[in-house]
Amino acid sequence: MKYINVITTSIFICLIAMFTRCNTGSAEAEKVKQDSLRGMSKADSAKIAAELNKYLIQPPDADYTGDYVDKYPNGVIKFTGFFRFGKRHGQWMAFYENGLKWSECFYDKGIKHGATMVYHPNGQLQYSGWYKQDQKDSLWFFYDDKGKELDRRAFRMGVETGLVN
Repeated sequence: MKYINVITTSIFICLIAMFTRCNTGSAEAEKVKQDSLRGMSKADSAKIAAELNKYLIQPPDADYTGDYVDKYPNGVIKFTGFFRFGKRHGQWMAFYENGLKWSECFYDKGIKHGATMVYHPNGQLQYSGWYKQDQKDSLWFFYDDKGKELDRRAFRMGVETGLVN
């Protein structure tokens, strides 16, 4: 019985030491994160937030069904698509501020499913492929800004299966 108490106490002490080390590690990681954020001015962090938020697409409410159009301050369409019960559904398109198409993608109840095309700022196709249940699937083609094919790769449910010649 005495040995069982010693073993139990030893295990308990080891567990405490292990959890203390885990917490110390995460506390140190949090301190590093906070230090990196402290070096950034409020103006810089606000600028980054504004840059990210200008591409944020949110339905008017969680159950919204209907068309969605967002425009740049100059009146050019930025995004257009359709929400079904608060999730992207069907064809969605994004445009550069100059009005040229940036991307086109298809969704099924909030999940990328179907053809996708992304364009360079000059209007040339940058890459095209197919999504299946939010995963890259089938053959993807990549182009430079002059329209020359650079690469083609095959995917199966998000996993690259190799270069295709």
